[in-house]
Amino acid sequence: MALADDLQRVERAMERLARIGRSRSAASLRASRAGIDLPGAAQQVLRRVIEHGPIRISDLAGRVHMADAAVSRQVTALEEQGLVARAASPDDGRVALVRATPAGRGAGRRLRRAADAIFQQCLADWSDRDLARLAGLIERLAGDLHRADAELSAPATRPRP
Repeated sequence: MALADDLQRVERAMERLARIGRSRSAASLRASRAGIDLPGAAQQVLRRVIEHGPIRISDLAGRVHMADAAVSRQVTALEEQGLVARAASPDDGRVALVRATPAGRGAGRRLRRAADAIFQQCLADWSDRDLARLAGLIERLAGDLHRADAELSAPATRPRP
């Protein structure tokens, strides 16, 4: 019974972390500390554009787990602030690629520093050893869950007769 209880504790903690990470208050705190007026969804889109750009809207939507139309709205808002720009793909002029502007990369760095400061404040009482252990265990869990998800979502192959 202890294993089942521990598994449920892990699941509940993951759910809490996901809610906190997606919360408007967490996004607002990051933005405020970074001196940037960006809602959480726009922060997430900007972060992925910086990491993976230039990138197509559809590919970006997959990376942020949002619908193409929702991502397009966020990209438009980021464009209006000068944080990203769209340009035609050199391979197919009908396809727009989104890239971060220098201002967008600067905003991304400020958001990263703000998030780091928040984590540092929250984990100030943790020993270096405990923090390193937590980082390793979370990375391991994320990797294991990612592999399981990939296996479950892979198309089933049937043996040929």
